Amino acid sequence: MISLLLVVGIGGAIGAIARYMSGVWLSTTMPNKPYVATLIVNVLGSLLIGLFYLISDYFEIKDSLRLLFVVGFLGSLTTFSTFSYEFISMINQKNYLLAITYILLNISLSGIIIYIILKFTKN
Repeated sequence: MISLLLVVGIGGAIGAIARYMSGVWLSTTMPNKPYVATLIVNVLGSLLIGLFYLISDYFEIKDSLRLLFVVGFLGSLTTFSTFSYEFISMINQKNYLLAITYILLNISLSGIIIYIILKFTKN
C-alpha cells in the first residue's frame, strides 16, 4: 500500500510541476489570459486520459502505471479548482460572455476529445 501511495505521489509531483510550468510558459505567451492555460491543460488531460485508456484496450497496463499516470500525473495536471475559481472571477468582473464561453469550451472540448478517442476503441 505504501508503495502505491508513493507511485501516486510521484505522479502527482510531476503533474503539479508540469501544470505550473505550463502556466508560466503560457503567461509569457498570452499575458492577462491565465484561463487559457487552465483550458489547455484540462483539454490536454482529457486527450491523455483517453489515449491511455485506448492503449489499455490493446496492452496490459499495470495498476501502478495507471495510478502514476492517471491518478497522480493527470490528477494534478488538470485542475477543476482553478477552473472554478477562474470562472467565478470572470463572473465577478461581469465578463459573462467570457465566463460562459470558458465553461462551454472546457466541458465540450474535453468531452469531445474523449468521445472521439473512445470511438476509435470501438472500431
